[in-house]
Order: sequence, then C-alpha cells, then structure tokens
Amino acid sequence: MTVFYAIPSWLLLTLAVLVFAALACAGLIVQRRALPKVDFHAHNDVAGLFIGVVAGLFTVTVAFIVAIVWQQFDGTTQRISAEVASAKDLWHVSAGLPAPLRAELRGMLAEYAGVMVTEEWPAMHRGGSSRRAEAIVSQAFEDTARFRPADAGSSTAQSSALRYLSEIHDARHHRLDDNSNGLAPFEWASLLLGAVMVIVLCYMVGLPNIRAHAFMTAVVAAAIASMFVLIFELDYPFRGDVAVPPDLWRGFVRDHPVPHVTTEVDVPRRA
Repeated sequence: MTVFYAIPSWLLLTLAVLVFAALACAGLIVQRRALPKVDFHAHNDVAGLFIGVVAGLFTVTVAFIVAIVWQQFDGTTQRISAEVASAKDLWHVSAGLPAPLRAELRGMLAEYAGVMVTEEWPAMHRGGSSRRAEAIVSQAFEDTARFRPADAGSSTAQSSALRYLSEIHDARHHRLDDNSNGLAPFEWASLLLGAVMVIVLCYMVGLPNIRAHAFMTAVVAAAIASMFVLIFELDYPFRGDVAVPPDLWRGFVRDHPVPHVTTEVDVPRRA
C-alpha cells in the first residue's frame, strides 16, 4: 500500500471518494435490479436498528484508529524536537572539551544535521534511512568515549556529551521505527469489511426516490473514504504529503555552521 504515497494527498483523497461513492451507488443499482419485487420500505424500522448498531461500532473503531495514528504522528514530531534539542545541547556542552575534539564533534553534528536534510528525510520518504547518519553518530560516540579528560571540567563535559549522543541515537531509531511500523494488513482488512457492512446495510433501507437513496449512500461512502485516506496519510509520518518536514534540522544547519578544525592541542585526547 505504500506505493500510494507517491500520489499527492489531494489527488488520493479525490480518487478514493469518487471510487468509494461510485462503487456504493453501483452496488445499490445492482441490488435494486436483482430484487425488483422486494419492498424495502417495509423493513425500514428493522434496517434502521441494524444500521445504527453496525454503524456505531464502525464509527467507534475508526475514531479509535484515527486517535492512535494521530497520537503516533504527534509523538514522532515531539521526538524530532527532542533529537534536535539534544544536538543543540551537545553543541554547547562540547565547549568544555579540548579544541581538537570540540571542533571535530561540532563538525560531526553539523554534518549529521546536513545529512538529515539532504539524505535521511528523502530516504524516509521512500521507507529507508541514511547509512551515513548512523556512521556519523557511531564515530562521534567512539571519539568521545576514547577521550581521556585531564581535569574535572573535561570529564563532566565528556559525560554530558555521551548522554546527549545516546539521546540523539535513541531518538533517531525511534523515528525510523515510527516510519516502518504502520497498521497491519489485518487491521486494514477489518476496516474495509466494516465499511462494506455499513454500505450494504444502507441498501436495506427503502426510499421512494432511487436517486436520493443513491446520493445518501454515496455521501456515506465518501465520508468513509475520507477517513481511510486520513488514517493512511498519518500512518507513516514521513512518507506522504502531510509528512513531518525537516525544518528543525534546517534551522540547526543555519544556526550551527561547520566549525574550523584547529590543530591546537589543549590536552591529549587519548591515553
């Protein structure tokens, strides 16, 4: 189903509404022609009762799923904010490290932010990720962990730097998990089955005017289709047109340019 993310969201919504409405109306016409002698008006009271029960259960289910995917989408946005905030904190904490490590670490942060904008976000749009981003974080971990502080200030800065690197690493992997775990096919099948049952029960109501009946059935089908598209667009937070943009990382790149790496050695970096 992820192939549909290549379609603009407005076009996908339009197509889904038209297709669902057309199929619903076609089904109504086929039913009426197949059962021309059945008086559906006589069953309106009973049909209305069944429609209310099934439509109520279906509505609750759809609302529940919309709430879940929206919370996940919002949680992803918050994790990106935490990831960028950790990167900014690491940039400032690195001031307590000696010149070679400080400049290299800030250079890696600036490079990492650039990779987020130019590589990782486009890759996530296709369901992938950037290997270079993982390599940058791993190298930053290694350089910071192998550093041997010469005083208490450098030791504190190193501990804080390692903590912020861990937060960046964990936030990134949570973000990638959010982009790879969506609704299961069984869940989509359940939603589709519920939609079919609601539409079929709409056929059991009898109206004097077949056109009015078809119009109301099309409206119900269009409403269901719009909810399906909303769930689909929110399910993977980095793939559709409503995907979370890398604006925070763009701001980081703008405010934290790559520093000049000096050859001055304040204290030995390694034992």
